[in-house]
This record gives sequence, structure tokens and C-alpha cells, in this order.
Amino acid sequence: MKLRWNVLGAVVLGLGLVGCGPTVGDACTVDDQCGDQGFCINQGYTPGGYCSQSCVPGKDDTCPSGSTCVSEGAAKDVSACFLKCGSDADCRTGYKCVGNFKGNPAAVCVAAD
Repeated sequence: MKLRWNVLGAVVLGLGLVGCGPTVGDACTVDDQCGDQGFCINQGYTPGGYCSQSCVPGKDDTCPSGSTCVSEGAAKDVSACFLKCGSDADCRTGYKCVGNFKGNPAAVCVAAD
């Protein structure tokens, strides 16, 4: 019986790891670190890089859950998904929660400085 629980625990842990992967706002240096549909933004407002995805401005459903589409977020004429936040605590170290970033109505995580 003990062996059965150990095997079950290993299977559950393995399945949990399969769903892990890069998400919007994760640190990166190259596009390959951001998954199949992602790319890495390396701008002054994204220190340490920022995993994102292409999106359609005004249509947050074109971004992963928990993120919003920022018009020209990656570059001129390149919209990108940014992590939504309610406070600085929702952002990774070195980032803060900023409202009205590039005219976006939702607050997003960008460089603290």
C-alpha cells in the first residue's frame, strides 16, 4: 500500500510539472525562453527581459489569463501582453505596478525605475 501512494505521488508531481512553463512577465534574455508563442522584450522598462506574446489592442482575450494587451508594448507597431497587477506585490523583484502604461487602462508590471 505504501508503494502505491509513493507511485501516485510521483505521478501527480510529474503531471504538475508538465503544466509549468514560461508566463507573461517572466525574466528572459532570448525569445526561446518564452515558449512557443512568446517572445522576449528587452527594453528600458523591462530590465532582465520580459516574456510576452503578440496581441490585438483592445482585445485582452488575445493574451493569456492574467495579462492585458498593451498597444506598442514591445515596440512601435508591436502590441504585447503585460502582466496585470493590483499592487507592487503582484510584480517580480525590480518591477512595480503602474497604471496607464502606454495608455492601457489596466495596471501592469513594468520597471521600478
